[in-house]
Amino acid sequence: MIPKGRVASYGQVAQMAGYSEGAARAVGNALHTNTDSVRTPCHRVVTSSGQMGSNYGFGGPELQRSILKTEGVKFIGDRVDMSQSGIVIEDHPLIPFLPAHATILFLGSFPPPMTRWSMHFFYPNWINDFWRIQGLIHFDDPHHFEVANAKCFDRKLITQFCADRGLAFFDTASKVCRLKGNASDEFLLIIKPAPIADMLQTMPRCSTIVTTGGKSSDEFLSILKTLESDGRASVKGISSPPAPSAQIRITIDGRQIEWWRMPSTSRAYPMSLQSKAAAYRQLFPLR
Repeated sequence: MIPKGRVASYGQVAQMAGYSEGAARAVGNALHTNTDSVRTPCHRVVTSSGQMGSNYGFGGPELQRSILKTEGVKFIGDRVDMSQSGIVIEDHPLIPFLPAHATILFLGSFPPPMTRWSMHFFYPNWINDFWRIQGLIHFDDPHHFEVANAKCFDRKLITQFCADRGLAFFDTASKVCRLKGNASDEFLLIIKPAPIADMLQTMPRCSTIVTTGGKSSDEFLSILKTLESDGRASVKGISSPPAPSAQIRITIDGRQIEWWRMPSTSRAYPMSLQSKAAAYRQLFPLR
């Protein structure tokens, strides 16, 4: 999973495998037994400070360094520049927004890097149209939640609106690895899923869950399968998420839930703002 041009530390590989960072030594022991450096490119694993493995088994540290440089990994002296070439593992930067009276829970995949944020709340990227869609639906104005003459959204206005309308927000992942250090869902490895069932218990009136895009929909189905194996959910043999702009019924902890899959609100998704708004408007039949 570690792509060319990137490296991971032994501790990061432990986390990616579902263990604590303290299992770094076990990762080193496992890589020491690697017999196929092409299929399992252990040269892309270094220490947390960017040093080469002292016992790299296919030619030593100098060969490891040479291979990494050929793959485009950046160095400072004889160490990898982890800030440029290291994969990124991060915990979710936001607290779930869960009004006790909420009736709808929106779930994305994971926020973009904070350098792209225009406010400290969900769907913070200025070029993400989630809040423009809500502006169109509820106020007939895609700019309703924008701050005038500034490329940012009005967090206070948005959170008050969500509290008034009973809208809850989080994502399907609590901890992720950005394999290429960018915001693309394609290179987003989910390490720790979000505790969706536990969040629902704080919102007794919530009867609708909305996944916004393909990555969040696939991960929510994975969460449901885990809950089903624990006896906490019933998905009645569902093997794939709902079709875009459609819904299916599921059960979580005995509660009937409508699961809607909505189009991604990223501008990279090939659908007009008006068409996306029409799809999301189904969630608010009185509008």
